[in-house]
Amino acid sequence: MKIAFFTDTYRPQINGVVSSIDSYSKELRRRGHDVYIFCPRSPEYNIRNKYIQTCASTSFKSYPGYRIGAPLVWMIKDVIKTNGFDIIHSHTPASMGFAGLYMSRHCKIPLIASYHTHLPDYAHYIYKSNIKLIEKLTKKFIWKVCRYYYNRANHVITPSEGMRNILRRHGIKKPMTVIPTGIEIKKISTSKKKLREKYNIARNKKIILHVGRITREKNIPAIIKAVKDTDTDLYITSGGPYMEKIKELVHQENMDEKIKFLGFVSRKKLDELYRLSDAFIMASKTETQGLVLLEAIRGGLPIVVLKAPVIADFVKENKIGYVASNVRDMSKKINMVVKNGNFKEQQKQTLEKYDIRKLTDDLLRVYESQ
Repeated sequence: MKIAFFTDTYRPQINGVVSSIDSYSKELRRRGHDVYIFCPRSPEYNIRNKYIQTCASTSFKSYPGYRIGAPLVWMIKDVIKTNGFDIIHSHTPASMGFAGLYMSRHCKIPLIASYHTHLPDYAHYIYKSNIKLIEKLTKKFIWKVCRYYYNRANHVITPSEGMRNILRRHGIKKPMTVIPTGIEIKKISTSKKKLREKYNIARNKKIILHVGRITREKNIPAIIKAVKDTDTDLYITSGGPYMEKIKELVHQENMDEKIKFLGFVSRKKLDELYRLSDAFIMASKTETQGLVLLEAIRGGLPIVVLKAPVIADFVKENKIGYVASNVRDMSKKINMVVKNGNFKEQQKQTLEKYDIRKLTDDLLRVYESQ
């Protein structure tokens, strides 16, 4: 089968959408399918690969690191027609997604559309105003675009049952299947003791890890306040547009020694950080799945999350950690999890459920039914 992925976010960006695209394309190719990725070109990522087709783009100043694709449809059309694709799978309702929609209609190829990001929660990057009416109108416009786009797909994929319910409530009527992003099950062979020695971390030091872009939606201030009243250090990876504000808050709270900013790290180092830490923490209220939670439990970490749609349900359903009702409760849950955070059996069962091989079977069934 020949499959065309259309996405507005790809390397060098590091986020859940990119991870999903890479995970599924790798597994599909392993099974002998051809997967082409159509995405915006980035000056920071020079790649020459016939399976990654880039188009002109411009930076989105309101969200550093994100680029807006300016696809030339006649050039894409030549690639689509030459290769004889069976499926177009869009991972975005933005410019590249609409290019995929056009190709689907023009070339009579079924369009599968994934809803990865809960876009209305990112409206503030567009309106840049504290006026509630403007916020309301912007979110209303985003939902209008989403309805127009997803109701023109042949099939819609959502990463969770909760997101499927939200899309239904907002008027998206096309057939939907819940297929979360899977994860490759692999063991990190290096012991926690050796990794702590490698990074010069005391054996008795308790470390809480946060992984994800540093943006307003991740609600990192809540984590900082929760960690303050615990005997743990907080490691924060990645970067993002909210970095300076978070660093200012850390300084104001006199927590410079307690909180470490590690920046963007390699895949290998990230796996090591999961392994050497004592627990994983998340306070985001905008996740559609939370792929990093799967990565954390693969590293053997118990999880503490702030009560929020999707991630709280995920933790409760799989019994892999604690859900905190507020910041004060999160402090208590952190102390609990570092003292008694053995969820090994539940972690094993969860990883088996989210095995990328099993979920790729589900994805292929959707493709083959079109």
